Amino acid sequence: MFQILVACSSCEEETEVLVDDLEAVDREVCPCGYSYVVLAVSEFEPVYAEQAQVIELPRRQKLSHAA
Repeated sequence: MFQILVACSSCEEETEVLVDDLEAVDREVCPCGYSYVVLAVSEFEPVYAEQAQVIELPRRQKLSHAA
């Protein structure tokens, strides 16, 4: 799956599109009717987390502002 940042060739609206095939970008059009111009392409892999227990970390001791 790919995450693609596109911009409209007419109204300059930027949108992120998720596609399985890079050729699918050619089929995407802006709501104004013009086609998109590809600005950036990155591989995207969705990650689904299971319901897990939240671990609370202990608070740090108060530190002075000196570096």
